[in-house]
Amino acid sequence: MNNLDYVPGLVAKAIIEAVDFYKENSEVDVRPWYYAIQYYANKYDISQDGKDGKCFDDINAVKLYFRLQEMAKNGTFGDSPYFTNDETVSTSKKRFADALVSIDIANTNYAFKESTLAGAAGGWWHKSFYTDQMWCDGQYMGPALLAQMVNEYTGYAAISDNDWDLITKQFTISWRYLWNDEVKLLYHAFTADPAGEAAKIWAGISAEPGSEVYHSAEYWGRATAWYFLALVDVLDQMIKAGLTTSENYQTLHSYLQQLAAGLAAKQDSNTGCWYQLLNHDDSYVATSYDSSFCYTTSPVANYLESSCTAIFIAAYLKGMRLGLFDTDYTDLAKKAYRGFVENFMVADGMGGVHLVRCCKSAGLAGFAFRDGSANYYLIGQDTEPTSTSGSNFYTEGKVLGGFIMAATEYERLKEKETGIIPIRKQDHAPQSSYSLSGIKLNQPFLHGIYIKGGKKYIQNK
Repeated sequence: MNNLDYVPGLVAKAIIEAVDFYKENSEVDVRPWYYAIQYYANKYDISQDGKDGKCFDDINAVKLYFRLQEMAKNGTFGDSPYFTNDETVSTSKKRFADALVSIDIANTNYAFKESTLAGAAGGWWHKSFYTDQMWCDGQYMGPALLAQMVNEYTGYAAISDNDWDLITKQFTISWRYLWNDEVKLLYHAFTADPAGEAAKIWAGISAEPGSEVYHSAEYWGRATAWYFLALVDVLDQMIKAGLTTSENYQTLHSYLQQLAAGLAAKQDSNTGCWYQLLNHDDSYVATSYDSSFCYTTSPVANYLESSCTAIFIAAYLKGMRLGLFDTDYTDLAKKAYRGFVENFMVADGMGGVHLVRCCKSAGLAGFAFRDGSANYYLIGQDTEPTSTSGSNFYTEGKVLGGFIMAATEYERLKEKETGIIPIRKQDHAPQSSYSLSGIKLNQPFLHGIYIKGGKKYIQNK
């Protein structure tokens, strides 16, 4: 693969944010992390489809350049053997410029027209070949990126009369057609043309005149997670832009409160995690699917899914840190974090750890087997989750990126709650260190809490 992709791009974005958090910690050498992301960012370019506005997935990775450019410009770390910091700054500016052109093209060529569906005009298609469709996933890929560009790209030029209106419009349209106010969840996607070829196999769709149904049938965990995190990220940018009293902010803030409450109600009470199908527990079992388009013919029960759980944790913790919620979700997020570690983090027996039970992929149409039914999300050909067996025992990128974001937010929370500060580069451990019980140590703990200079410190080596 020679182009940026949203999955490794997500991992890279998460890592560079972790680098920024840990960069002053003397016990964590994050330079290799920084140089790896710097290499990826300079080596890989946006695909042509991405530059042509045809696929928001192909430009979502541009988010990694914001923090990377800042660190390169400030000389946080020295030049690598492969790319200098000046080269990284130059590359970042080019990626921003290309992404902005891409969004402009999409807004012009790949959006609902006035005559397509009442109330949907101006909504961005998920991809150019998903004609007249909006997906939950797409709100993280497109509008959330534009919001960050408005604030942080120095070469930014508006692509509409008011880009904050344009960004909010994407959520307002998708919310209108995807939110179920009884279930308190978002359907995966909607189409403006239920009679059309692209959506005719979707479960949940009706093209019957006078009783049309535009949304798909189910509430898929990871799609909802992207929407949830996108709301948090966009509201974060609105705060930075001083827009907290604006109608746009109030609209998206309302969506966030409703979705946060709906997801809280679907959290598994035992583990703190969330299911692949949010509106079902493991009593739902898929027993069959089209034999040509399934990865197994054995029954598969709905399962606790790692990627959506990780992204939900990241969104709840970041939202709490920013003061976005009207309800305190701290305990919910802590329980989810513990549940994630206990249920999805597995040693591989060779000194490594993998994050398992991640749905590899899921979608709607585009391929004949993706009808969006409950059974599809459990045994459809591309939906097989990673596991602890055979070739499926590995860490999929979407859960890795999600968990790094969640873990970094969790570290921020624990630092705030406990008053325990990581050792920073400017600190030098004294010759005498003490455990919390007052026992003098020959050297500071490699793991755990100790005292020096009257302060508590934590080691995570």
